[in-house]
Amino acid sequence: MVIPTKSQSDDRDYKVITLDNKLTAILVSDPTTDKSAASLDVRVGHLSDPDNTPGLAHFLEHMLFMGTEKYPDENEYNTYLSSHGGGSNAYTDTEDTNYYFDVNAPHFAGAVDRFAQFFIAPLFTESATERELKAVDSENSKNKQNDFWRSFQLMKGLARPDHPFSKFGTGNSDTIKDDPKTGVSVREALLAFHAKFYSADVMKLAVVGKESLEELEKMVVESFSDIPNKNIGNPVFPGEPYTSKELRKSLEVVPIKENRSLDLAFPLCSIREFYKSKPASYISHLIGHESAGSIISYLKKKNWANDLWGGPARSCSDWASFQIGIDLTEEGMDHIDEIVDVCFGYINMLKKEGPKEWIFKENLEVSSNTFRFLSKSRPQGYACSLAEKLQNYDHEDVLSGPYLASKYDPELITKILGHLRADNMIVTVTGRKFKGQTSEVEKWYGTEYNERPIEEDMIKRWDGISFPESDLHLPEKNELIATDFELRDSSGFNAAPKLIVNTDLARVWYKPDDKFSMPKLNVMATLQAPSVYSDPDSYCCAQLFVSCLNEIMNEFSYMASMAGLSSSVSSSRVGIEVTVSGFNHKLHGLMGKVFETISTFDKALTTSLFNRIKEKTTKSMKNFFYGQPYSHAGQATDMILGPVMFSVHERIEAVEGITIEDLKIFAGRLLTRTSVEMLVHGNVTPEEAKRFLDVIITSVQPKPLYPSMRPNHRVARLTRGRDYVYRFKCYNDQEANSCTQDVFQLVPDTVEDTAECYFLAHLLNEPAFDILRTKETLGYIVWSGRKNTETILNLSFIIQGDANPPDYLSERVEAFLVTFRQKIVDMEETEFGENKQAVIDKLLEKDKNLSEESYRYFNQINKGLYVFEKSKLMAKAVEGMDKTSTLKVFDAFLAAGGEKRCKLSTRVYGKDVAMPIGEGSGAQEQEQEGPEIVKDVHEFKRRMELWPLAASPDLSTFE
Repeated sequence: MVIPTKSQSDDRDYKVITLDNKLTAILVSDPTTDKSAASLDVRVGHLSDPDNTPGLAHFLEHMLFMGTEKYPDENEYNTYLSSHGGGSNAYTDTEDTNYYFDVNAPHFAGAVDRFAQFFIAPLFTESATERELKAVDSENSKNKQNDFWRSFQLMKGLARPDHPFSKFGTGNSDTIKDDPKTGVSVREALLAFHAKFYSADVMKLAVVGKESLEELEKMVVESFSDIPNKNIGNPVFPGEPYTSKELRKSLEVVPIKENRSLDLAFPLCSIREFYKSKPASYISHLIGHESAGSIISYLKKKNWANDLWGGPARSCSDWASFQIGIDLTEEGMDHIDEIVDVCFGYINMLKKEGPKEWIFKENLEVSSNTFRFLSKSRPQGYACSLAEKLQNYDHEDVLSGPYLASKYDPELITKILGHLRADNMIVTVTGRKFKGQTSEVEKWYGTEYNERPIEEDMIKRWDGISFPESDLHLPEKNELIATDFELRDSSGFNAAPKLIVNTDLARVWYKPDDKFSMPKLNVMATLQAPSVYSDPDSYCCAQLFVSCLNEIMNEFSYMASMAGLSSSVSSSRVGIEVTVSGFNHKLHGLMGKVFETISTFDKALTTSLFNRIKEKTTKSMKNFFYGQPYSHAGQATDMILGPVMFSVHERIEAVEGITIEDLKIFAGRLLTRTSVEMLVHGNVTPEEAKRFLDVIITSVQPKPLYPSMRPNHRVARLTRGRDYVYRFKCYNDQEANSCTQDVFQLVPDTVEDTAECYFLAHLLNEPAFDILRTKETLGYIVWSGRKNTETILNLSFIIQGDANPPDYLSERVEAFLVTFRQKIVDMEETEFGENKQAVIDKLLEKDKNLSEESYRYFNQINKGLYVFEKSKLMAKAVEGMDKTSTLKVFDAFLAAGGEKRCKLSTRVYGKDVAMPIGEGSGAQEQEQEGPEIVKDVHEFKRRMELWPLAASPDLSTFE
């Protein structure tokens, strides 16, 4: 038994125990939690796949959810979790498979018992095996047009063939199948893999509950002691997958999206055991730095790059990889060798300078502050991370290990730096310019690429290159690190935010931290500016404005981020949003720097910066067309239902025509008239809160908005009793998947109606996934839930897959709704009551940290509703619901023929799926006894009614 070192601000109790079967568990007792969670990490991943069945570990991860001997019903686990406010998921990595769930705290023991059976006696039934394989195949199909998966598998394929890192880990219907010729039986392979590798001695468990440590230990011992221990020990792999034969290579890769990038990958020795000195983190901090003298600062000045990251890209038990990734400009693509020059110039400078203890201590001070005032996270994510960390940290360090470094080890830093050499590297250049000029094709994803050796003269050049100190140098000391952590007095304050400034020009909502006792502060401000969304040109100018502004701020905002502070500027429908957050000590100064930059924008904006950001923005807009079909369906749905919204085609045309002079004129007029809505929440007094508003007023000196300029975003009102269909081909002509998004428009966002919608969405979620995804295997992506348009409530279904046309997918949604209604009718009152309680518990769930609470308040402020305790009011409304009232809502809004039903079905057709004949451009069309076909979105919206806006509340009650 070990008690791990915890944060000073952590009020939870911990204990690490080892069961008789050698399973290790960390117990987390949190009497205040309303959600409990557990995660079990098995030290086996796809590197352990049999050579004749690639993807088996991943497939087994899917199959463990499909019934056990004690709970044979395939859906028992998910039904139990859903009916008690919980959810679950899992993932398979190279060396680990992690399973996790959460559930309302009173039902933790039942969930744990069901969860433990995954690892004791799973069924792996023949029928489930056949169906779930379709889900794995659909998952692989979803990934085929994804550049991350394509590049990851390309690098795996370049590893030495005798190292398991070279394997294909996802699997598909070709790699996981019965094969009489070779004697492969998928079910037998699953049973054998589970029997061999799912051993208690390689399992790490984390449980987070409100029970005492003694009660949690009893629960864990009773539930998990029956997992067999085969004493297999952690899998051992044969060292680094890249030898001199696989290194010293340069790749040219054709991406799916308009990506331009340069990646330098350096294999290392394993670094997991060095967590107490963190040598790789020291190097990452410097190579990834963004202040003056850094790699990225130099490259931006040359107009060669937009972004850079550097650090361990892969940390395995037998090796690691340090990677420098750079997002290139179009000009940068013509200067690859020079950019590598800069990277090695910086690396060689670090080697020459040697490790600096002051940098190590500065990083330690920041990470120590972070750990000292570590905010709570949601139990499910926390349990998942703890189970994973138990595999890699000593038990006493499982909480502190990721943050604290107890030893300065310059020799080890020097050793790791020594791996960053040109002869120990693979260079990857990614760009569509290589299309049609490649000679190699990757086996699993079809990635086109070239492979060439790096010549000896280039290796000598890079290993010996240097730059003047004025170009590349170490960062300055960080003056933004907080040292004052005194807490302000928040006693006697009402729970809801208080309006402490209320004028035509500004409203300031103030809320001290009366829950978390942290020296942290969140300041969120919306500067309303109607011109931001008036037309495509203005929309794109706003995008360019905030992107250029964030770039101009970067060298000081990056230093702030290194000190535990953050700042961001973004655009929204109503104007410009500015957020600063972190330790309150030096946050006011950061806010001042942000608005000083806003007020001097035209002087700081250079032609080089403008051109670089314009190119980056245009590229990002074009890349939308290579996204998932469900994202295309969502954007089209928002176009049809939402307030003024511009198509991606319009945005691209607009942004390409904007000049630097256009942007300067736009920026000069943007905030001449504005109204500020601000939330100041955290460790702050009312007087200090008002000083943040003073920063804005002094810097921008705006006049208030005219009343006619106030935001007026109204939503299209579909006709009751009418269904609508909008169809289009997927923008990516190589995308095999099709998609439907079926949206049922309900009513405006009031407490009672939102509660009805929330409850109905909860009831729908689990059976929709079970029937449409698990049983009918319509696609890997199946989702149902609430999808509001501004303040109008909707219920939505999304299905994406490569086996069926979207019209059929939409038909299956309708068929499901018929069976779902009967499910409500047949539901026992006990089960109905359990689901009601699950929703009530979810609505009453406490904020886990200051940021969760802040965003909940600011969401209400931005909507202009100011119902700060809405969840509590909704919970009360749910208490009064019964089956009769729920069926009444269902019959009116969702059932076919319902008097208030109105549905928009947006359907995206994959490359091999034909659209119905006659679906050209033109006016609206009514199918005989069928839905209305939307052919022209703008024409459709012009003739639709609009929902009225909610009446403005009386704000004097908040003062």
